Amino acid sequence: MKPRIRHLFFIFFAVSMMACTSTPPMSLHWEMGQNDVTPGVCEWYLTITNQSNAPITNEGWILYFNYMSLHPIFTEGEPLKQTELQASYHSLEPTPDFEPLMPNESRTFQLRCRGSVIRQTSRPEGFFLIKERGGKPISIPCTYASFTRQEQMKRGIVTWEKTPYADGAYVYDYVEKILGKRREAKGERREILPLLPQPKQAIYTEGVCEVAMAEIITRTDANMVAEGYTMIITPTSITIEASDEAGVFYARQTLRQWGEVIPCGTVTDYPDLHHRGIMLDVVRNYYPVDSIYRILDIMAHHKLNVLHFHLSDDEAWRLEIPGLPQLTTIGSRRGYTTDESDCLLPMYCGGWDPNAPTTANGYITREKYIELLRYAGERHIRVIPEIDMPGHMRAAKKAMGHLLTDSAFDARVYKSAQNYTDNVIDVTKPYAVRFIDHVVTEIVKMHNEAGYPLTIFNIGGDEVPKGALTREEHQAFIDAVLEILNRHNLQPMGWEEITHFCPAHSKAICYSWLNSDTKPLEMAEEGYPVVLANANRLYFDFAYCNHHEEKGLNWGGYTDEYRSFDWEPLIHPNVIGMNAQLWGEVIRSFSQVEWQIYPKIYGLVERAWNNRSALNLSEYNHLIYEVFLPQLATSGHNFHIQQPGVKTVAEDSLSLNVVMNKVMEGGEILYNFDDGEWKVYSEPVALPEGTEIVKAKVQYLDKESNTTWLWIKDAHKVDAGAEEKNTGATF
Repeated sequence: MKPRIRHLFFIFFAVSMMACTSTPPMSLHWEMGQNDVTPGVCEWYLTITNQSNAPITNEGWILYFNYMSLHPIFTEGEPLKQTELQASYHSLEPTPDFEPLMPNESRTFQLRCRGSVIRQTSRPEGFFLIKERGGKPISIPCTYASFTRQEQMKRGIVTWEKTPYADGAYVYDYVEKILGKRREAKGERREILPLLPQPKQAIYTEGVCEVAMAEIITRTDANMVAEGYTMIITPTSITIEASDEAGVFYARQTLRQWGEVIPCGTVTDYPDLHHRGIMLDVVRNYYPVDSIYRILDIMAHHKLNVLHFHLSDDEAWRLEIPGLPQLTTIGSRRGYTTDESDCLLPMYCGGWDPNAPTTANGYITREKYIELLRYAGERHIRVIPEIDMPGHMRAAKKAMGHLLTDSAFDARVYKSAQNYTDNVIDVTKPYAVRFIDHVVTEIVKMHNEAGYPLTIFNIGGDEVPKGALTREEHQAFIDAVLEILNRHNLQPMGWEEITHFCPAHSKAICYSWLNSDTKPLEMAEEGYPVVLANANRLYFDFAYCNHHEEKGLNWGGYTDEYRSFDWEPLIHPNVIGMNAQLWGEVIRSFSQVEWQIYPKIYGLVERAWNNRSALNLSEYNHLIYEVFLPQLATSGHNFHIQQPGVKTVAEDSLSLNVVMNKVMEGGEILYNFDDGEWKVYSEPVALPEGTEIVKAKVQYLDKESNTTWLWIKDAHKVDAGAEEKNTGATF
């Protein structure tokens, strides 16, 4: 190599290495302070470290990030000003009171917001820096402090009173409730089949049948209950008589669940509800459509038959629509933008890059959607698409530009439930109806091409904020949409708010989602077909419990695997189904999708098939933890397991013992005192003098539960009359 060329090569190599190893100009560290520093206000701390070789001054930079459900409070004289730009999208910039931060210097700032932070995962995400107007975004790393102080566990005033923090004593009482029936039986468990849902009736005769060796005979009888079947099992044959092909399919799923050798006899079975579904939201955070096949397999295995697919919302548009490419070229991407002409604003955890392979970006191609329809259809699962309208349409509105809005309409003042100020389309524009017509027509074509024609279309219809539309405008738009659906022979479906605009004679299927005992009955009595979708039972995006290590929302309560089972759903001729919802705000990966669904899904499975299940809570728990979670573990699915309970009991007048419990029969409890060595729990343990905190966790099926905390107050000062107050609130 010639000297000059070699010299240029080394310069190029050095510059390239500097570019590859460049350090962000700052780093961040977040720590929770506490809730209710004043009523309804929480505080948190952000430490900024200057990693550059120049001072960080009070000019020329802005931090952007996302923080859900919190609304910043700024007081004059503070060094940093936090601004809520749109929904969860925030900015943080220095004020004239920000003093220069020198190289390698760190400084901690206190920030306050209206709202509460009750989980470690409820934290700001996706930080990036803009150093000057028009500058390129720079990703800024942030580390997060775990909750370690008791004041960090304090919930907001309303939440604290409604559902106490899930500490050791609270969880212990809850676990005892789950195990109660087992304890009452004194170790004698009624024999139940290893099946979910349980069949309506099983009558046994002598002998057993080896399923793999048996001749299987099938025939259909249209006079039977739809999706129902009867199986006659002999030592050498299994005769399946079913109402239709779905019934045959479900009989085979019963055999798959039951095992290799089953008792002879007759099984009679049919569903109480013919809509048994799960709604998946791929809009707020996206996960590849191919991963959904894993959910469809579990749905089919347990006789669920509806995939409600939430495909559009404020944060994105996720389905390719021929003739409207901007819906996905713009509407399926989120990142740093000043005018949203090429992508949407950042939301949730995606960061600034609209081309990065994050949960912010992505869409389902027409071909992939058709493949999914066929895969689902072969498993007797109907796919019902949802295009929410006329609210929750920010992504479509921004992608289509002036076609769905104008400056006069945008001047209307309103705020949606998710804090958007511009998420309703101008329904008075003639193009608005043409747009919906085009979208519906193209989706109908996809279903026809797949070989599974569409019969129901979900128009959402929920949460249109006050002030966005007049009632007359709203009604005229819905009337036009109903005409479009009627032309395509589609039955309308939506959330319960559509009853304000869709008359009962439209036969619009209504999802009863608000936590009301009277609303679903009212809709059913008015003649609407009703699908039970109760938030406090069937919103799978809710946290499992009120514990700081859980993930999920909690505005309507908490949902674990027992909430979806432990109730008596409304029975009425017009109640046609039950549907669980997995909204995507809290989703950060497909692994978390499974973690939120399993094992919550099993309560839906049993109650949608058997409204009045013969299982008690302990039997249901046994099936989950001893039969079906091991199957999920074997097939590589992710899932959640319940944490253990911990409480103290008096050994004598001077000492305490620590006792622990868990819902599963297998696995083991590990515990420690004051963060000491983890030990295996086998029997009550004497509480060491001076202990302040007991921690415990369960290890089961190669999974580890969240850690249960129990604070010890006045250890060894036993008050025999003092008991933990039990509010009776749900876990």
